[in-house]
Amino acid sequence: MYDDFASLYDLFVDWPNRLRNELPHLLRLGVGRPGTSIVDTACGTGHHARAWAEQGCRVAALDASAEMIRHAKQLDADAKVTWHVGEFADVPATGDADAVVCLGTSLPHVENKAEYLEALRSFRNALRPDGLLVVHSRNLHKTLVDGDRFLPPLVRSEPGGTILFWRFYDIVAQDALDFNLTIFRESTNWKHQVLTSRLSVVSGNELIRYASDVGFTETNLYGHLDGRPYDASSSPDMVLVAKA
Repeated sequence: MYDDFASLYDLFVDWPNRLRNELPHLLRLGVGRPGTSIVDTACGTGHHARAWAEQGCRVAALDASAEMIRHAKQLDADAKVTWHVGEFADVPATGDADAVVCLGTSLPHVENKAEYLEALRSFRNALRPDGLLVVHSRNLHKTLVDGDRFLPPLVRSEPGGTILFWRFYDIVAQDALDFNLTIFRESTNWKHQVLTSRLSVVSGNELIRYASDVGFTETNLYGHLDGRPYDASSSPDMVLVAKA
């Protein structure tokens, strides 16, 4: 899905607004202090990674999509970030990173509990003692429980006309959703493309337990990357913060 989506990703996301909302709270948590090292997993086209590098951090970033990484490198003209194509299990086990981040509903792309644990263990092995982990996702368990499957459409402009992104979920099991992204593009006749990715669903309590199982401590949940409290039934997002 994401190789096919890479060329439109930066049109899809309102990056100035997103970074303005997210970076201050991440900095309060300890992610982004100049001179620290950060591993950005599932980095997409690398906007967070470049922002941290420009603030004086040492940043390694990886994504499973080779096309996402290709676009990220093109945007990083000064090569301030070290880029890699890789899965969560490919995070280097250096044991010296100050922070590992996994943003944007990326971790739920693993298929089951065993892969959750494998990914979290990989994150921990990259961190120094007391290093910080931040994992962000939409609150998919809420979506599963209340059946609120549809997200607001996003309308964007491109040189050829209007483009509309329509996102919705299909409930496929008690612990799985299909995330569907339909892309409508204006031309002589409207054209559309549908991309789908399977997501595993865990509750906040399950995510905390998985993190504890692989050795993380001081685990906390927030309801958004701006730092608001987490409520399982109403929070739009789920943000795990833990220490190695």
